[in-house]
Amino acid sequence: MGNKLQEIDLLNQINEQAAQNASRALSKLIDRPVDVGISKADVKRVEELSPLISQEEVVAGIYLPVTGDIKGAALLIFPKETAFTLSDLLVKREPGTTRKLVELDKSALKEVGNIISGSYLTVLSNVLQIKIVEHIPNFSFDMFGAIVSQIITEFAQKTENALVIELEFLFKPETLKGYFLLLFEVEQLKAMLGSVGGEALKTFFVDFPESTESN
Repeated sequence: MGNKLQEIDLLNQINEQAAQNASRALSKLIDRPVDVGISKADVKRVEELSPLISQEEVVAGIYLPVTGDIKGAALLIFPKETAFTLSDLLVKREPGTTRKLVELDKSALKEVGNIISGSYLTVLSNVLQIKIVEHIPNFSFDMFGAIVSQIITEFAQKTENALVIELEFLFKPETLKGYFLLLFEVEQLKAMLGSVGGEALKTFFVDFPESTESN
């Protein structure tokens, strides 16, 4: 029990630091205060990702391949209406203007994906003391099930579990929600035992079934 509590505490520390870094970067990007919060972190099997959102629900997905000492993917998901609202904020339109994503919107949302992924992966890299390289993001606007199927097709043979993080973006007075998913090759992750953090995160991804929620 003690080890599991340590693992939860470690994950919460990583979540908190990544959220703080993302808050600063997003605030600078749009020139107004933004607070990024993590309401829940949960480990799910790759084939169980689709129940997070209805498979038929249209979402914006920003997908970044990850290489380095561990390989996998980072995926940021926004429901359609959230993507529209966020686009208005990012490109400084009147609220409710966006009803279709143009190239400017896609570029802005990809930059958000870069910020969220970069913030989290940088902290994770420091904790694990390994090299993690994120690549140019891809953008998809499709049904959630179709986007997840693409990820599963590429990584299902290599990845058992995914860390699923529920995000909250507070643009006072509005709060937007999204999902951030990390999928890594389990065998490579298990091999990264060079630090206490690496051992704890290995245990969490491979063996730990419980979720953590912020207070």
